[in-house]
Amino acid sequence: NHFPGLSELTRKDRLIANIVQMQERYGRREFDIIPDSYILPDEFADFYAHFHANGQADNTWIIKPTNSSQGKGIYIVSFCPVTCVVDQLSEVPIDEPAIISRYIKNPLLINGLKFDLRLYVLVTSVHPLVVYLHDEGLARFALEIYD
Repeated sequence: NHFPGLSELTRKDRLIANIVQMQERYGRREFDIIPDSYILPDEFADFYAHFHANGQADNTWIIKPTNSSQGKGIYIVSFCPVTCVVDQLSEVPIDEPAIISRYIKNPLLINGLKFDLRLYVLVTSVHPLVVYLHDEGLARFALEIYD
């Protein structure tokens, strides 16, 4: 079962909106837990302004559907130098809900492999917050060395 309102954390678009709201309220330093991220299509103008204001040095971005799982619909775009920015920006969806985030080029690796770690919890109450952490979790590793 799901608690009402829990989609504020489980949907990528709502999670990012809530983290940004906390950054605005308490400072980015306190909530610096995600890379630069924008909710599309609503924040395309903000992304576009950020893209041009910060130059072309590190312009690899990851685009994810807002309400999907298991890696479905995720792709990476790398923008070339200023001469072809307009053509590359056409790869960014402006007619479907998505999240665009700066791609982390130096991820934490184990033996050269990307991984994710899953911890399983049971939330029995939201107010007051009561959470039980399962003794076991799950680690998934990529099959190829990260390059």
